[in-house]
Amino acid sequence: MNQYLDFAIDLAERLQGQTATNPSVGAVIVKNNRIIGFGAHLKKGEAHAEIQALKMAGAEATDATIYVSLEPCSHYGLTPPCSKAIIDSGITSVVYAVKDGSLKYSGHDMLQEAGIEVTYEPTERAQALYNDFFHQQETKLPHITVKVSTSLDGKVATDNNESKWITSKEVKQDVLKLRSQHDAIMTGGMTVRIDNPLLTTRSKGLKEPKRFVLTRQSEFDDNLDIFKDHDNPVVVITEGSDFEVKENQNIEVVHKDLSNLKNVLKHLYDAGYAQVMVEAGPKLVSEFIEQDLVDQLIIYQAPKMIGGQGKYQYYRTDDVYPLSNSKLFKIISTEIIGGDLKIILRKK
Repeated sequence: MNQYLDFAIDLAERLQGQTATNPSVGAVIVKNNRIIGFGAHLKKGEAHAEIQALKMAGAEATDATIYVSLEPCSHYGLTPPCSKAIIDSGITSVVYAVKDGSLKYSGHDMLQEAGIEVTYEPTERAQALYNDFFHQQETKLPHITVKVSTSLDGKVATDNNESKWITSKEVKQDVLKLRSQHDAIMTGGMTVRIDNPLLTTRSKGLKEPKRFVLTRQSEFDDNLDIFKDHDNPVVVITEGSDFEVKENQNIEVVHKDLSNLKNVLKHLYDAGYAQVMVEAGPKLVSEFIEQDLVDQLIIYQAPKMIGGQGKYQYYRTDDVYPLSNSKLFKIISTEIIGGDLKIILRKK
């Protein structure tokens, strides 16, 4: 792979999860075999990667080549089209790794019509970076990652609801990093009431996801820590119109039908949340799996056998399905963390 295009893809990968419903993009400008500018799209509504790189290159951009992880945009959105900025800069050559099928008017064509040499150099690595973005453009739903910490026999707690701690301290640290890679984190009201979690990254160096709690009950006790964060309100999504927010609770209330999780997720996507992590108990996890809304499943599995009757098995259904109707996932990767197994799976 071209080293400069590789660098652009590196920049895009590092900023995954920070650009909301926009794709993460990296750009590098080269002249006489020397990098004169580079940039990345940092946040939705702010300058795109190409604009950041052009600002750094300044007047030197004339007769240079720009390498971009994704085909430069050609439309006016929250920012002007990058293809026009490239044309105006005097750049004479553009190399990009992935075609943007969401564009109504090709940036490739726009650049070529302006007399710029355009080269499409596809790579599997770059394509994998944007598969979720293109899927979101079609469905208008966020990408959903369900995270589960479980025993070897599939339990997230004993039948007496003892769950601290099934997996290792090293897994907990990995989960904190995983949270930071998402725009939002979602859990159920029962998990909040029983576990009293914060659902934060516990680090100033990591991005904090927006927290969403789904509940059918009309209130939460005022001693729960998650609602005491005065700077970052928690969004409670509930069906009833009588939900009570108490004086010391920093809560925003949204009313939605909780039986249709797709409508709940559409609300999140419309609000700008593109990467959502579900960290919840068996009931909500099972609902996501049953409604075919899981794009990625991450299982942290401890080498422990809990036994019991499986009251807190992470996937439960009322009906017994034949094997031919099983939910199918593909194993993407495995990793040993602190003696536990991390399995990343994608929906087939």
